[in-house]
Amino acid sequence: GAPNNGVQIGTSGIQDGAVTPEKLSNQIIVEATVQTTNATPTQIAAIPVAESSAVTITGRFICLRDTATESAGGTFRGEFHRPTGGSVLLVGAIQVDMDDDSSGDPTINIVADTGNEAASIQVTGEVGKTFNWKVAYNIISLP
Repeated sequence: GAPNNGVQIGTSGIQDGAVTPEKLSNQIIVEATVQTTNATPTQIAAIPVAESSAVTITGRFICLRDTATESAGGTFRGEFHRPTGGSVLLVGAIQVDMDDDSSGDPTINIVADTGNEAASIQVTGEVGKTFNWKVAYNIISLP
């Protein structure tokens, strides 16, 4: 139903497992996964930023080494703006709150990808180690 005055769907009206992150609005939650095997930034998700708009991306992340001996996780937030006739740009600084028990420095970042006019969520593992990453994020935008 519509967000206002919609019809409620009964529990028996939705099959178990039918509502998945892929079927939800970006304003609710999107999940993505990727594996890193080095210390090179690897894109886990890209969020297009339309001309004459602004977006805020907030999310959570987790990573686990393939040996299950190291992990990291936390939250992130970033704001991006694409002016009329211009390219996407980062507004301010990316906010990351991370905890880890790794002997190295796995990281997460969001960067302005002007080639694709998007905000790129990137994760970086460690040299000689394989990490599996998962992010869950949402987006709000104007207009």
